[in-house]
Amino acid sequence: MKCMLTWHKNNTTLILNGILNRDTLMFFWKQKNKLLKDINTINVSLLSHIDSVGLAMLVRLKIKKNTNKLLIEGMSEHLKTLIKLYKLETFMI
Repeated sequence: MKCMLTWHKNNTTLILNGILNRDTLMFFWKQKNKLLKDINTINVSLLSHIDSVGLAMLVRLKIKKNTNKLLIEGMSEHLKTLIKLYKLETFMI
């Protein structure tokens, strides 16, 4: 099974598509500074799966962009459950 993560920009939104896990995030992570330039929202609605490493990446991106200035939209119930398990509701939602 080939794990894949892709993305594209739509104005100030970065849209992630595919699987966000420990196997797929390194290529994205290496380009994060360039990709996040002028981005204020990350849409995760097209992710078919995200694990705790993917959640950790989103947390790091929010910290890097100064919490209130980066919105995460389109969260699945699975992602919301991970956020609750790690007690990150006030930070992420």
